[in-house]
Amino acid sequence: MNFPAVPDQVEFKTITDDATLAACCARWQCEPALALDTEFMRVSTFYPQAALFQVADAEGAWLIDPLTITDWEPLRQLLLNPAVVKVLHSCSEDLLVFHTCLGMMPSPLFDTQLAAAFLGEGTAISYQNLVKQHAGVELPKGETRSDWLQRPLTREQQIYAALDVAYLLPVWEQQDARLQSQGRRAWFEEDCSRLARQYATELSGDFSDYYLNFRSAWQLNAQQRAALRALAIWREQRARKRDRPRNWILKDAALYGIALTLPSSKTQLALIEEVGDKFVRFEGDQVLALLEQARVALEADCPGPVPKPLSQGQKTRVRRAQDWVEAKALELELPAEVLGRKRLLMALYYAVVADPALRPDALALPEELHGWRGPLITEALIEILRP
Repeated sequence: MNFPAVPDQVEFKTITDDATLAACCARWQCEPALALDTEFMRVSTFYPQAALFQVADAEGAWLIDPLTITDWEPLRQLLLNPAVVKVLHSCSEDLLVFHTCLGMMPSPLFDTQLAAAFLGEGTAISYQNLVKQHAGVELPKGETRSDWLQRPLTREQQIYAALDVAYLLPVWEQQDARLQSQGRRAWFEEDCSRLARQYATELSGDFSDYYLNFRSAWQLNAQQRAALRALAIWREQRARKRDRPRNWILKDAALYGIALTLPSSKTQLALIEEVGDKFVRFEGDQVLALLEQARVALEADCPGPVPKPLSQGQKTRVRRAQDWVEAKALELELPAEVLGRKRLLMALYYAVVADPALRPDALALPEELHGWRGPLITEALIEILRP
């Protein structure tokens, strides 16, 4: 498959009605792969507002206008077809758009940014740099922050959107062939399949662990932790219901301050920094009720202690684990970020510390260490991180 020759002359067609979308989706069901991208706005809302869906097949690019489409079932069925590979670049935000607008996640996925990391083309490489590496073409960046919900879209916006998918299929062909030749295709597929599962919490509606995102949570006592967890769940639900950013409901600093001080009246609540009079007036009763529940909760019913920051000795063990991963990655000709990021090592460290018997078969291991990484690094890392 050839790369488009001249970026500003890229060919594209628009889809603005249900019948055309259904006809295109029927034809695309027979394609081996499709390139996908989205444009969206997320300035004053919790959920991304879909502004454009881009699709590219072997013949060219298509721009689907979500503001004029009412029947999404043909596209939904297409994106779930296991015989059609969906090729995206850095797909995390796009997956959330698909979930929000269509109520599903495309599958199977091929993320060209992830493939580039596996192939040593760069970690977290931008689409523009990837295209430059593969096709020697400089793509424009001027419309990145334009208003994608405006209508009509400008010619420049349309070209920019079409280019976002125009080069993906040729890149996919090259990357897929190299992954196959290096024997890494199964590893890559496993990691791609895990991309959609990053939204498992989003799909389940279980926000009970969101309080762990507060770095200072380890300083709180049992009742304060219970308050922090309850407030984090409440804010998450409130943000979704009102479709407003979390910090528009309650800023992180204010949420933590409320959990820390456990105010028992609106007067005390109003004294906390970043808590305004409007918040106290409209949300105060509900927040105070949550705090009262936390205040009288038995310690056994409260969240357990949050791990403290690492001591110097613990940091040294984690650093040894990182060094070992870097050496192993060099041996395997993989980027260390692909083999074992620090986040993965930290999760493994806490799992090891939480199991005094250090039984590897019973450890609550991160999901990645049950897959292809397991036989390569898990046992060695457990030994290095052992207290």
